[in-house]
Amino acid sequence: MLKKIVLSAGLIAATAFSSLSSAQTVLRFSNWLPPTHPITTQILQPWAADIEKNSDGRIKIQFLPALGKPPAHFDLVRDGVADMALSVHAYTADRFPSAYGMTLPGYADDAESAAVAYWRTHQKFFEPLNEFDGVKLLGLYTHGPGHFFTREVKPVAKLDDLKGLRLRATGGIVQDMSSRLGIVPQFTSASEAYEMLSRGVVDGAMFNADSVDSFRLLPLMKNAYQVPGGLYRDTHYVIINKNAYAKLNEQDRKVLDAASGEAFARLSGKAWDKVDAEAWKKCRRLATPLW
Repeated sequence: MLKKIVLSAGLIAATAFSSLSSAQTVLRFSNWLPPTHPITTQILQPWAADIEKNSDGRIKIQFLPALGKPPAHFDLVRDGVADMALSVHAYTADRFPSAYGMTLPGYADDAESAAVAYWRTHQKFFEPLNEFDGVKLLGLYTHGPGHFFTREVKPVAKLDDLKGLRLRATGGIVQDMSSRLGIVPQFTSASEAYEMLSRGVVDGAMFNADSVDSFRLLPLMKNAYQVPGGLYRDTHYVIINKNAYAKLNEQDRKVLDAASGEAFARLSGKAWDKVDAEAWKKCRRLATPLW
């Protein structure tokens, strides 16, 4: 009888351990981008799939529709409204002064080298600034080089043609360059650019090539001024709530960390380079060439 009781206890313990080891942590990711946008399909989803695979299914990142406006996502994650999110430094530029240098013009024709350089620079020089105090930083990257795009009635052949144009813009370096070039910047998130262009509120946008395509602006644009090395590049960050991160066991934290950091920067940069190249091909097929 004693042998049977011990055996039963062992089976119960084994079953409990098996259940515990297979428990899944679902991390709620507030995503303000369209589900078809390349950041979602080419960066976030592959990244999440890699984490789920390498954790043997113990970590699942669940993408939810936006739980707030794009600039609010740092606070949403810090306060636990969302477990994870992506946002753009320039949307709250005063909060991230160190990101300014990575947005300067002319230093790279691609996104991968810029994104990896940004992560390494941040880790070496900027981390002590505690700009991400209240959350845990998982990743940084830059999108591809930005250029000028305008509507058909506002051609751009030289820099002087930019004077007086109302162009969709982010903050930071773009605001400063606009004042020097005579541009009238109209500050809005990328997801609101289509409405402003379609209503004629703006004459064009300062964007990387893919964003003109993925935010459905291409049919509204007929001209561009392509800047060698890029006019600017926005910087983005991915963060996780500190408590959500702390609740992961050590093994799963290692899985999440391995997929993040420089690995995430490289993944993101390669994705941007791919979609930018595809977008330029679409631009060249327009009836009115962009250059």
